[in-house]
Amino acid sequence: MKTSKVIFLLLIMVSSFLFAQKGEYTITKTKPFFDFESLKDDQSLEWGYLSVPENWIAPSSKIKIAFVVLKKKKQSTQKPLLYIEGGPGQSGIGAFKYFRDHPLRDYSDIILVDARGVGNSLPRLCPELGTEIFKILASNESAAADEKNRLFATMSCKNELIRKGIDPANYSSINIANDLHALKTALHYDTWNVLGVSYGTYISQVYANSFPEDFNKMILDSTVDNISEYYNKINDHYVKELNLFFAKCKQNPAVNKKFPNLEKTYYKVIEDLTKNPLTVSVPKDFLEKGSFTFNSEDFKIVVHQALYAKGLIEVLPVIITLFHERDAKTLSSIVGVFSGVFKALDFGTYYSMVLNDALPYNSLKYYDEDAANYPGLKGGLSFYRADFLVNNQWNNKPVAQNTLDYIKMSKIPTMIIGGEFDPITPVSNAQSLAGLLNAKLIIFKNEGHALLFGKEGSDLINNFINDKKSGNLSSTQIITSPELNFMTDIHINSGVAKLAMLLFDGFDILKVAPLILAYGILLVAIIFFSVSIWRKRYVDKLIMKTFYAILIINCIIGTVLMAGLIYAIVYSNNTNFFICAFGIPEKFINLFYLLKVHMILSGLSFILFLVNYRQLTYKIIVISVLFSFVLILSYFYYWGFFS
Repeated sequence: MKTSKVIFLLLIMVSSFLFAQKGEYTITKTKPFFDFESLKDDQSLEWGYLSVPENWIAPSSKIKIAFVVLKKKKQSTQKPLLYIEGGPGQSGIGAFKYFRDHPLRDYSDIILVDARGVGNSLPRLCPELGTEIFKILASNESAAADEKNRLFATMSCKNELIRKGIDPANYSSINIANDLHALKTALHYDTWNVLGVSYGTYISQVYANSFPEDFNKMILDSTVDNISEYYNKINDHYVKELNLFFAKCKQNPAVNKKFPNLEKTYYKVIEDLTKNPLTVSVPKDFLEKGSFTFNSEDFKIVVHQALYAKGLIEVLPVIITLFHERDAKTLSSIVGVFSGVFKALDFGTYYSMVLNDALPYNSLKYYDEDAANYPGLKGGLSFYRADFLVNNQWNNKPVAQNTLDYIKMSKIPTMIIGGEFDPITPVSNAQSLAGLLNAKLIIFKNEGHALLFGKEGSDLINNFINDKKSGNLSSTQIITSPELNFMTDIHINSGVAKLAMLLFDGFDILKVAPLILAYGILLVAIIFFSVSIWRKRYVDKLIMKTFYAILIINCIIGTVLMAGLIYAIVYSNNTNFFICAFGIPEKFINLFYLLKVHMILSGLSFILFLVNYRQLTYKIIVISVLFSFVLILSYFYYWGFFS
């Protein structure tokens, strides 16, 4: 009898354990994470949350991992694709628009995930921290003060998390690996192809090390190789890519002529901004105090981030020169371009991840010694150095380092991609890891960071996944992308950026309704006054004919001016969108002369109106036209075209 009771209790315990394990993989379907009408009834998309333990070693409280499955469009036996975003702290689901119509989706399910603590996953870790750090960078403080303020902001975040019962120690790559394994099981996939980008390549390696049986193939784009040197070599990597950039500029005759001694100019700007920071105006809804102060640390990180993207590399000579000339009005648009970094990352998760995965195994001493090799950098990139100070306060208990078995992982067919200009995960990383994993190595010339979003990178990934044999995995392929098209002919004007934002960043009809009405009046006036002059009704006197002729000409000029600017901005956007942050190509410079003529003729029209007021027969129409001139010029003034 006693034995029967023991067996009965054991059965209950085993059943409870199995039920608990199954419960850990519970999926809850939810509505789309984007408020698009077209997504509501799209049955090819599965939006959901996966419930997992916050601590996989000692499961207690649960957290929710957000994901979306983009189901394949055609029947096939192709393995699904899991996308692992970088940052750390960047939303994988944020790449939804890119993957929705990706060629791989024809035959493969594509799974996008927001890692624990990120984006739509619950809880989010200090989502306001990015804004706080951005405010710190915007202030006019020394590097030491910035580091101190960053430390205070991040420790406040940690204390808030602990107060809410959230343990930052559980937000690490090894726990994300467990989450992804659970998601694969819950979605009933046997294996999948895994695509990691940037810091997501490290998460992918940790995942492959823990669960190699989950992998069919692995693609690593912009690779972290040795996490214990991730911070140590940041300055070394940056300077090498910077020197490559300067060399490319010298080799280009047009760039060398337009921007001579660019390397000297860069280091001169660092010296200048160290002594005399530059304050630029920004909209108050962007930054409450209405200004951003660039010091040398901000300038260095702007250039560092610009090396990530080919489009920004092509305008980087312009950026450096604008800082050298202290062009505050034009540089205000730079704030908007680079603020995206702080909006894209959940910094609470960023710090939890790097403080668990990387910083305890990197050395501030090594970092400073490396930075000292480059005296022109004045201490290196303090944006990253500050993370060491946070680590000293944040980590009050040792964290076990992830030990990766590359021999075990090398059995997974792997392709590694690197970009020539990448300043954070350089080609040397890709070469090192390719050797360890016996992987296929692809090096892109004339490219920066995160190459999968370009057509060539996308095609490579597609071909690698669809290739049944995967070719010679230990091979190296160098792909020369189109040469850098450095922008040497930009006519600088700060107004272009605001008009471009109006056109491309969520067109708001209410903001421009008066302007549209004004142009409508101009078009009507062109027809009305032309007919009146042709029929000679009430316009027999030469002075009146002249007046109405000037009105017609100015109406035409105003209309052509706006149409021309829109065309120039669209042209610039198609060439390189970042041109619009500074101006438009010089070949459209006549538009600015046209603006001056429009302003002069508007003034002349007012004078003639006052002189001939009593003789006018179309007073209401004329007043409407003159008011439209004023309104149009007011918009141009507001945008900053007259600066």
